[in-house]
Amino acid sequence: MLITDTTVKEKNGEKKTIAIAVAVALHAFLAIIFIVITVVPELRDEPELVAKVVSSQRSEASKVEKKTVVKQVQQVNPTTAASPIAKMMRANAAAKMVAPSVSKVSDGPIGLGEGEFGVGMGGETKMGSGASFFGSRSTGRRFLFVLDHSASMTPSRLELRDNELKKALYGLPKEVQYQVILFGGGALFAEPGWSSKRIGDDLEVSHRNKRYLFTPFRGDTDWKFKGEDRDLPRSRWLNVTRTNINNSLSMLPKIEEFYGTDWSIALQVAHQMEPSPDVIYFMSDGTGGNATRPILEVNRKLGRPVINTFAMQTTNGAKQFFEIANKTGGEFMIIDGSGKPNKVTDPDEVF
Repeated sequence: MLITDTTVKEKNGEKKTIAIAVAVALHAFLAIIFIVITVVPELRDEPELVAKVVSSQRSEASKVEKKTVVKQVQQVNPTTAASPIAKMMRANAAAKMVAPSVSKVSDGPIGLGEGEFGVGMGGETKMGSGASFFGSRSTGRRFLFVLDHSASMTPSRLELRDNELKKALYGLPKEVQYQVILFGGGALFAEPGWSSKRIGDDLEVSHRNKRYLFTPFRGDTDWKFKGEDRDLPRSRWLNVTRTNINNSLSMLPKIEEFYGTDWSIALQVAHQMEPSPDVIYFMSDGTGGNATRPILEVNRKLGRPVINTFAMQTTNGAKQFFEIANKTGGEFMIIDGSGKPNKVTDPDEVF
């Protein structure tokens, strides 16, 4: 065969073409391998999430669902899918799938419960739902209403107190518990089976076969319990049911108003509850000089519940109300003549 310059050029061109084709094919092959190594493992993570919630019996519907998810994943930009942000988003999505439902949420206007998670400012962290009384909101699992039931509580004050308590109790989420204590120169629970009567200057509280005797010590604002602290009136926490709430409310007009007013005894009974309350709503129409120090000492020893305080249409005892609330993480409200709550941040401003 005669080899000419033209023949040589043709052969060299063919070799170059083949070399280019091989190089292109090799690069394409390497690119495919790279994609398989870096992208496919990321893509496989997502269908596995679906496999966890789809039944073992592979119906046509489940196959369609899995294919749909895979198709959506494949449309994601490979760079984004492999990024730390994408991994974090997938981790968050997985966490949401297994997170338990901890608490119901209920919203309402002032005076109704407002469910949420919260931290008790008076002590340990508390997770639960919310309650509200005269506009003061707190969160927890156990709510105790300690309400003045002394003779100085006029009919209009009693009506205002009872209406607000009704709204507060019916606004409580079902997963919490509550109790109501009425006090004056002694204390009892607003619950069927509890009663009281005067015996001379003393007050006798009764519950079934038990008797509790309170006596004035130094005037009508300083009372003593005849017995040890462990023998003070006790009751159990009540679940939030319509029957329990109706029973609590029905007791309010049945119990005669007490002679005298003693905060310490009332809050001593409150702190004896087991388990300890998370929040105490304490309301009175004044004080003749109750010392705050023993009240705060009991609070520190027995659970450190938040105490929200309410002065019912009075400024008497404002400094004591404020100190108790402030040092337990609560709020102090003055309820004015129209029934409107006014939050006090400085007790001196009310004089």
